[in-house]
Amino acid sequence: MNLELSRLRRQQAYPEIIERVREAVACDRVAALSDWQVKKWCGLRWRNLFLREAARDPKARKEARGGTFASRKEDSDLEVIAKRFLRGPGREEGDLEMPKADWMGLENTTFVFCPGLLNGLLPVRAFQESLPEVEKEYDCSVIRADLHPLASCEANAGDLAAAIEKGVGLTADREVIEPEAAIPPKDVFLMGYSKGMADIVTLLVLRPDLAPRIRCIFGWAGAAGGSYVADNIEELLKDVKEDPKILDRLIKGLSPIADLPEIVTRRQQETDITGALRDLTTKVREGFLEEHEETINDLGIPIFNLVGSTTLLKAPSFQADGVARLNRYDSNNDMQVTAYQAALQMPMATNLALLNAHHWDLSYGSFPKSLRALSPNLDHPFPKKAALVANLLLAGELGLID
Repeated sequence: MNLELSRLRRQQAYPEIIERVREAVACDRVAALSDWQVKKWCGLRWRNLFLREAARDPKARKEARGGTFASRKEDSDLEVIAKRFLRGPGREEGDLEMPKADWMGLENTTFVFCPGLLNGLLPVRAFQESLPEVEKEYDCSVIRADLHPLASCEANAGDLAAAIEKGVGLTADREVIEPEAAIPPKDVFLMGYSKGMADIVTLLVLRPDLAPRIRCIFGWAGAAGGSYVADNIEELLKDVKEDPKILDRLIKGLSPIADLPEIVTRRQQETDITGALRDLTTKVREGFLEEHEETINDLGIPIFNLVGSTTLLKAPSFQADGVARLNRYDSNNDMQVTAYQAALQMPMATNLALLNAHHWDLSYGSFPKSLRALSPNLDHPFPKKAALVANLLLAGELGLID
């Protein structure tokens, strides 16, 4: 596929690139999104859309200006935000002048968010503030898949299928959608955070009949490739029988600020912490992908990878061991997964950005000060709404959602 994107990029002919790529996707989605030039453009475009949106956020501007990120007073908001919240080549892209994305709204596509391990057990929910804001501002329908916080990928695939087929789950504001009030979506685009991405790829294998209704998938710090941190924890579970006291101690080992009341009162009988952690081990996830990667790719669903990277000094103190462990494998890790583990490696998958944030910063708002276990780095300043909007705008611009 010769779209001459490299030449057009040198000429900064961005409107023509946008038009050519959209036409190519409409003509042959698989061929277009498997092409290295298109992949490179998608990453460049997503980062620009993200920077534009983040520059509108006063908190993001203040965070970027207030830190020591090699920025200068004369740098624009986009430049300082790029240096603060992006890593790799994206840090130098703040001066690119691209057009705004045209947003036509969503009538036929529902945004289904798939949360990760410990969903609902931490002091705040993933995208607690930003999902409702995006739903209102961009007039799109949002469903939070009601995935169990401590269950296997196969078990959670049932909850995800229920969201796609029946519209059950939680609202953007975290209210339960009762079955009688649920409205089945038409088509959907999915976003999987952490273990939520492993749950998604499991669903694709178990329910390939749903693939025609899945417009695209965004992996957000996904654990599709497993986690070396989970490998270590799983070793501790081999001979453990699950009872509430042991379960509580195990969860506190994952995070000293996690809480169990919701799961004990609502879905205790479904709890399978051994299955949940087993399904996050590198052996299980790598084996799963080795067996099913071709099948997943052949479904022709565009997949976009967004991954995080942090350091020992930027992670919460009780997660430092995770960073140190992952540094043995890859210095680009977010304290829970390495950048390689977080990105599906297949022709239909495209890497969009390496983000300067740890695993929780990427998705959670600030933890209450009384629930921080005296740890720093739990303010979580990463501009999450800007990232959600960039996902929407890129998918819309490519013609993947409408």
